[in-house]
Amino acid sequence: MSAGNEKDERTDSYVEIIGDTVYGKHLISTIAISITLSLAGFFIGKSIFPKIAPEEMVQSYSLLLGIAGSLVALVTNTLLFKPKRTLNEMPSTNDELAEVYKKLQFDIEEERESILNDLVTTKEMKEQGIYDMFIQDGEDKRK
Repeated sequence: MSAGNEKDERTDSYVEIIGDTVYGKHLISTIAISITLSLAGFFIGKSIFPKIAPEEMVQSYSLLLGIAGSLVALVTNTLLFKPKRTLNEMPSTNDELAEVYKKLQFDIEEERESILNDLVTTKEMKEQGIYDMFIQDGEDKRK
């Protein structure tokens, strides 16, 4: 088996869910951990609370303990399964941006115009530090 085939097999074991790509075994593990700890909390509450709480509150308290189990599962899953992706940010030039827009079949001038006409978008882009990447190069070309 060549190294290329091993890489292809590992790529096939990933699953896309809610717009993200995850390792299939980790997904199944996180679901199992979450269900187990949530139900464990609920059923422990159903056995403990009848002894210490009013009868009409047992179901509510048990549900709260189940929710606490879900939170414990969240923390456990977060510690067990670290993110695998890395983001490499590089400054983009106007030419790179134009190339991406061309591939997506967007008109860059139309996008610039819509950014300039929408004050909320303009403000958000300035806060994110990407406004100049879209607008300044376009203004320079217009002059």
